Amino acid sequence: MPCRLSWGQLKRTVHTKTLKPVTFTQRDKKAGMEGKTETFIKTSVDDNGMWLLTVPAGSTGDETVVVVVRRVEECRYGSEDSPGAYLSITSSLTLYGDGQGTPQTIVAKFVPGTVELFSVEFMLKEFLPRGRGVGSWIMQQMVLWTRSLPPETLVGRIDISSVDEKNIHNLIRRSRLWRGLGFRFPPGETSSMPLRADELQLPRGRCSTLRVEPLVSAVRQLEDCYRGLQEKIVQLEGKKRSQKQLITSLQNRPFYHLLHRKGGQLPDEKCDALPLRAEKLSLPQSGDSDLEVAQRATGVIRLATLCAQSQKRILELERELASQSEELVDLQANLLSILREKVGNEALFWGGVVSIIGFIYWMLGS
Repeated sequence: MPCRLSWGQLKRTVHTKTLKPVTFTQRDKKAGMEGKTETFIKTSVDDNGMWLLTVPAGSTGDETVVVVVRRVEECRYGSEDSPGAYLSITSSLTLYGDGQGTPQTIVAKFVPGTVELFSVEFMLKEFLPRGRGVGSWIMQQMVLWTRSLPPETLVGRIDISSVDEKNIHNLIRRSRLWRGLGFRFPPGETSSMPLRADELQLPRGRCSTLRVEPLVSAVRQLEDCYRGLQEKIVQLEGKKRSQKQLITSLQNRPFYHLLHRKGGQLPDEKCDALPLRAEKLSLPQSGDSDLEVAQRATGVIRLATLCAQSQKRILELERELASQSEELVDLQANLLSILREKVGNEALFWGGVVSIIGFIYWMLGS
């Protein structure tokens, strides 16, 4: 059952303690001026910057699973052993979806004094259903990261999408979202007014059925869930085979079952060989290439897909077992009728055999 999260609850899913405020001192600036000829770039991925999003079912009737990985890239003067002032900080959220060709990356870039929240026009790709809270959640993460920057940092202008301008419903929805984040637009304008980082706000008063979990704990739960589902599938399939054997026995040996009514049904088939635990997944980490991160994210999505398929298989098996149970009850209640029909068929068969043999003897005798 999808849980409904308010924006306040969604906010608590983010470990804001890892977003350390960026400050600039005179020493940093001096060090930066002295070491302008030497720079280095540091890219980091941590456990608190990875999430598993379960998007509510859309028109297709299936939930969509998305892995989101945040990468923070710091470009500074000096060296890693003796860092100087910041040149820039880039925070990117990359979305990996099932069956998706190219992941989508949303980038926010900070240079001392200004931050560009969305370097390109922000619009989710088609693999994500619209109006399910994903876009709002992404903006929330960007706002939380921006608020960790110096409060006087100026936020770049936001331009309303040209696509939204053509659709009045999209325009109203998107304008409400931007205003909820703190952006203001002059009358008749599509570009926002200047804004400081500490003036950004989080949307309030809206609930979403989007499920957001830290990737580390989500993967652990998926691994346990998959094994539990596979064990149940094996048990249900064993019970299905046992019931099928009993149905066949009732149809072929009704007299035996009439004599052994108190003996009960045939025992369930033993299922000792249970599937092994799903292979332990490795999560994205600092130093991974884009391809390695994509492969690890795809592994998580595949495991989530297997869990969903296993749940569907369990429902199918339960329906088949219910149908078999009805057939069993009907057969057990009509054993005498089945026996009479079987005896009649046997008598008819052997009567025909005797008639044919008698006819052959008569022909030979004549």
